[in-house]
Amino acid sequence: MRRTVWQNAFFFMFSAVLISAGLGILWVNTLDTIDLVTYSEKINVPLESFQTISGMLEFEVQNFLLLDKFNPLPPQAFPKLTQVMGIGIWLLLLFFIVLLTLLKRQVFLIGAGFLILLLSISGVNSLNIGGIGTNYALAICLGFLLVPASVIHLFFNDVINLGLRLVLIIGLGLLGLAVLIYFSQAVSPTYLFSENIFLMALVMAAAFILYIGHSFVSGAYLILAKLNRDVGIKIGWHYAVISSLYLALVALFFLEVTGDWNKLYLPSFQFLLVLVGIVGYFDSYYKTKYFPQTYNEGWVGKAFYLGGFAVCLLVLFKAEISGNTPMFDFLHHVFAYSQLGFSVMFVLYIWVNFSAIINSGNAIEKIMYNPPFFPYFHMRLGGAIAFLILMVYAAGIIGIQFSTSSTHLSADYYYTTKRPIEASVLYENAFDRYRANDHALYALSNIYLDQNQPTLALKTLERSFEHNPQVKDILLLSRLLEKRSRTNEAVYCLEEGLKHYPGNPYLANNLALVYHGMNLPQKALTTLDRMDGFEEVGIQNRIGIKVTQGLPLEKNEEFVLSLKNTINLLAAKNSGYGLDGIDLDQAYKEADNPLLRRSMIRNYLTRSERGFNDSFFQAELDSMLGQEISSLGVEQNLKESDLILKFKSGRINTLLTYLNGMAFRFSQDAGYYHAFAGWLLSDLGDFEKAAIEWKQAALKGYIKFTSAHLPFLYFGGMEEEAVFISGTQNVAFPKWMRFDTSGQLVSNDTVNLYKEMAKVATMQGKDLLPAVESLENEVNKGVLAKEIIKRKSHWLEEDEINTLLSYTEAYERSTGQHFLLKEYLQEIKGLTEESKNLSIREGFNPYLTPLVLASLGKVEGNEKRYELLQEACQFNKDPLLWITLVKYCRIIGLDQYASANLKLMGEWIDEDDLTELQLKFL
Repeated sequence: MRRTVWQNAFFFMFSAVLISAGLGILWVNTLDTIDLVTYSEKINVPLESFQTISGMLEFEVQNFLLLDKFNPLPPQAFPKLTQVMGIGIWLLLLFFIVLLTLLKRQVFLIGAGFLILLLSISGVNSLNIGGIGTNYALAICLGFLLVPASVIHLFFNDVINLGLRLVLIIGLGLLGLAVLIYFSQAVSPTYLFSENIFLMALVMAAAFILYIGHSFVSGAYLILAKLNRDVGIKIGWHYAVISSLYLALVALFFLEVTGDWNKLYLPSFQFLLVLVGIVGYFDSYYKTKYFPQTYNEGWVGKAFYLGGFAVCLLVLFKAEISGNTPMFDFLHHVFAYSQLGFSVMFVLYIWVNFSAIINSGNAIEKIMYNPPFFPYFHMRLGGAIAFLILMVYAAGIIGIQFSTSSTHLSADYYYTTKRPIEASVLYENAFDRYRANDHALYALSNIYLDQNQPTLALKTLERSFEHNPQVKDILLLSRLLEKRSRTNEAVYCLEEGLKHYPGNPYLANNLALVYHGMNLPQKALTTLDRMDGFEEVGIQNRIGIKVTQGLPLEKNEEFVLSLKNTINLLAAKNSGYGLDGIDLDQAYKEADNPLLRRSMIRNYLTRSERGFNDSFFQAELDSMLGQEISSLGVEQNLKESDLILKFKSGRINTLLTYLNGMAFRFSQDAGYYHAFAGWLLSDLGDFEKAAIEWKQAALKGYIKFTSAHLPFLYFGGMEEEAVFISGTQNVAFPKWMRFDTSGQLVSNDTVNLYKEMAKVATMQGKDLLPAVESLENEVNKGVLAKEIIKRKSHWLEEDEINTLLSYTEAYERSTGQHFLLKEYLQEIKGLTEESKNLSIREGFNPYLTPLVLASLGKVEGNEKRYELLQEACQFNKDPLLWITLVKYCRIIGLDQYASANLKLMGEWIDEDDLTELQLKFL
């Protein structure tokens, strides 16, 4: 017989809720309750170095290693979803009431009494209609639900059809809900109603679980009997094996929930519930078909079953999504008791009543629920008694679970509605009454943290660790202990946690990072090997730890080029690991996290060669600096990357200017920025400015001085400061710097070399070649010749340049270096040729005077040339550069500035030489 449209409405409603709840349970298992947090550690890597007579002078910058740590998230509240589910439970109840009106009169009365019981425990009186704790809300429910159902069933049962019943009862039921919400005096009444109604739903779910207590063994028997129809095989053995295995399974399941057995992996409660529920539907079908029921139409029984199954899964979904462990455990225990008790009784029932005909192939399903000598309800009674016996064996824990479920629901309501005091009291009470509570103390500790009470949060988590250790609680406890510098206690908690949860990746990973912070790399690496899952996180952290400690990488680690690993491998390459094949472009496109982008830029810029195309990175840094920056540390990070970019792209003038600004902006690290400027100026040969920067670096706390630094201080005019740094930082002067008893430097060829190098900036053409030839050592001659060619070749004739090149070539042969001086001279020559397509880029090296002067031909307009010369002269004291500036001052009509510049030149140039320069070049 085909169902009508109204009958289909029941099946559609119940099926929709059933499927949605099932999908919801699967979705809950995908929710992140523990967050993966990426943080960075800094390591020092060489930026670049240059050779001096006293050794290499190296400068270090910081690169970033990314490490992943697991942090538990605060309890998640789903108020909107809870309200949807609460209204869904109310709608299911209304559909059940419609079905209730279709039952026979005696059963209807029993059902009406059960409905009153359900409404009494539904918590509707907490809506406080007309006052606190009044019964008006319950009266409204009875008036809008029970009264219409009673009137229809008692007086109009044969008049009102199913469609009209649906319209009346559901319409009045929704109207009643609206009245409840409207007159409620509680905060967020819809949410409060939705939370509390799940206690009523819990009772309905428990009733359904009791109903399907023997469904698996009875369903299995029916399936075997159906397969045996007209075949006549001996299914008794098959049923004996299946039923025995299932009874053993549910016995172990019972022992597991009572805590008496946990040595075997058993199927999850959710899986068994769904499996038994599906099998039970077919069992219910035959029961309805061949056994007299309390309703006249078979579809009513199927609808009741499907609706009960839907309520059961919906309650289970609610318990999981809200972390209501007592509610979940209540269903878990009821399922275990009922399955064991009713399944044992049903198997006995089958063997006692049907052993003689079990292999006959007859239609046993027609008589199995109503034998003449052992009524079926006697078996149900025996199952109920068995259920009670098992409940007593478990010390009646389901009573505590049920009441604690109610407390937990109320606590969730207060927590979500931002009333922490009430919520904390209820969570505390929930844990005290039921210690196997995974959520209560964790929620309570987060409330204390929100209220800025970390001590109370810590004590709460310690209680959880002692009585019911959970992974999230242990992670949060260890984090709080680390913040309080109680590292050993954090290690103990995590180690004990791994004993409870062997191989847990969250605990193992965080423990390894604590060991890493304690400078115990081998323990950290061993602990990472214990992670069961999150392989990529383990490899990334392993690389970070190894690079920090300078340990060798394994081949399987070098080729894991995920986004974060690429950043770590870049840092490893910069610190001296021989790594190839790191693809920046692809990795950078994946970097949507600001920390990852900052780290990627820093590590890549460090490894890049000088003179690379920097427009992309400059745009990225400018964009990040233009956005709202969360902290001073982030701003400093970005600006330091900008300094490295300017250095790598050759914008020396801009870099030196920015370094001064960084020293002022970030005064706590001023020593580092002065040292950067000192190192750069030392490489550029500006002894005077380099000495000033090194002195400032020492005064601001820079302590990485070596013997190679001291000559730049001493010959840059800071003799006393050089001696002071040597004594205070225990740095010896180079061996070629020897002092007599009066403290005077003993002259030698290397001393003369440094004296000449310190004067190169202000030398004129007539002084250059004699300065080189005054030295005795061929290596020293090559060193000075190299500096002169780079910085002073604009003074020299071609034959003088060739003479200097011969000295540098001898130097190159003896040291194995190659300075590309001929290529440099060709570059200068190229700049002097006519070309209107090139223009000087923003920023340049003002100390390479030949390039600066050659670049004038590329600049259109005397004003632009004046600006270029003016900028270079802020750093460079080359006489020809300055006299050219004076020339352009006069060309553009700035005679006053021309005279001021000539006066400044007189501070380091003799009057006769200055006059000669003016006569020759002006």
